[in-house]
Amino acid sequence: MSFLDNYFKYVKSAFIDHKYLFIFTVVFAVICWVGGYFIADWMFVKQELVDEYAYLSQITYFSFDDMMDIIINNCFLNINYYLTSVFFGYGAIYDMMTNIGMSGIVSRGTELACGDPFLFLKLTCLHGFFEDLSTILNSFAGFILFSFIVRFIKDVFSPSKRLANGTITNSLEINKKYLYQSIAIFLLAFVVMIFAGFLEEYISIPFGNFIASVF
Repeated sequence: MSFLDNYFKYVKSAFIDHKYLFIFTVVFAVICWVGGYFIADWMFVKQELVDEYAYLSQITYFSFDDMMDIIINNCFLNINYYLTSVFFGYGAIYDMMTNIGMSGIVSRGTELACGDPFLFLKLTCLHGFFEDLSTILNSFAGFILFSFIVRFIKDVFSPSKRLANGTITNSLEINKKYLYQSIAIFLLAFVVMIFAGFLEEYISIPFGNFIASVF
């Protein structure tokens, strides 16, 4: 079996084995966006929202350097949040609360500036979809990673799992599938984030302006 066959096998099995965890991740992402939108007025006064978070300027210079800055920054955050998910899923939760929650806050600020609560989503719909998808997938990978840690530790201290080849080695052998699933989803999120960076710099702004003008 080739590397790609193995890779997609683990991607597919991740969604099958952890389908409820994925549903939870998606639902939590929606809650973060809605929460960000509605708590914006509690966190900021109206003028602060308009001045700091109104997303009305849609200008791009089609710069390769800018694209690389976007991709490097976002991918670094993906790596950071994924790795810190070993601490009780902290990275995965914080990632969605800050990034997707901020989308809700900016949507509220943009609404106060122009009266359209969906203008921000229209303007960023192309790259925003893939960026949020990457965030959700990365958080999903982080939750699977934490699940692997829990299963690994549990089986290390489980007498029924102690075979002659050693407790830690045996526990890793039993649970490595979950680690591979986590890495596979993380890599998928990583690729999606790179694609989102390309869209943001070269395509998303004119496309978003068009969508906003039509709808």
